[in-house]
Amino acid sequence: MPVTRIVTRSVCILGLLMILGNPLVFAAEVKIGVGGSATEDIFYKIMEPMEKSTGIKLVLVLEGPSAALRSLDNDLVSAAVGGLSFPDWMTMMVKEGYTPNKPTDYKYQEIGRGVIKVIANKNTLVKKLSKDQLKGIFTGKITNWKEVGGADTPIKIVYAKGTSGTNTEFMNKIMDTEPYTKNILEASTAPDLKAKVVATPGAVGLSFVSLVDETVTAPEIPVLERPIVMITKGDIPYNILKVLEYIRGDGQKFLNKDVVKDNTVR
Repeated sequence: MPVTRIVTRSVCILGLLMILGNPLVFAAEVKIGVGGSATEDIFYKIMEPMEKSTGIKLVLVLEGPSAALRSLDNDLVSAAVGGLSFPDWMTMMVKEGYTPNKPTDYKYQEIGRGVIKVIANKNTLVKKLSKDQLKGIFTGKITNWKEVGGADTPIKIVYAKGTSGTNTEFMNKIMDTEPYTKNILEASTAPDLKAKVVATPGAVGLSFVSLVDETVTAPEIPVLERPIVMITKGDIPYNILKVLEYIRGDGQKFLNKDVVKDNTVR
């Protein structure tokens, strides 16, 4: 009997050590409301290796920064992430008729910096666009690619509702806050926008570094860099701190060089 007890205890202790040594046994889900830039440029690139390394499984709610903040305020997600600055985010919400919590209720920080790209159908034959040309295209004042040195093809704007942070940033920095043309082809997400650009002659839309490849044309445009910001409420949850630690540490090797980390918490 004493021998049996010793063996049984040894097996139990060994099993416990094996469990403690495997982070996946204690895997925790972390739900984050995200916009297109954060999804494509950061989270899709780090979520699988991070889960293997830390046991934390990301559940991404692809809803754009506007809906993400509403979800955060209603405690449906642990954090909201979007591709625009905190002040611009708050301003956007107010313009949409939504009253956010008091700014002091939130903590916000940059988790990277994204670069907005313009992608076009390959038949447009355009290689470079200035700020004024971009403004003319997206406001609808320029309607044919031949007006900007491209093919004699009508311009078709593809507009993704799920990338509200990108759309707002582009409108503020390139279009001088003038509204987008109403003559658009609607898309839901950034990948959906890209698919429509590829399939539609003369099409053009806003995208991210990680979605630029040989299937589209990405004309040279003025550099348009913007912060990718995470917002939380109250004390930052432990698992969100672990996600941030991974993004700023081991996760950097999976990110494009244009996504630069910024450790500032405000």
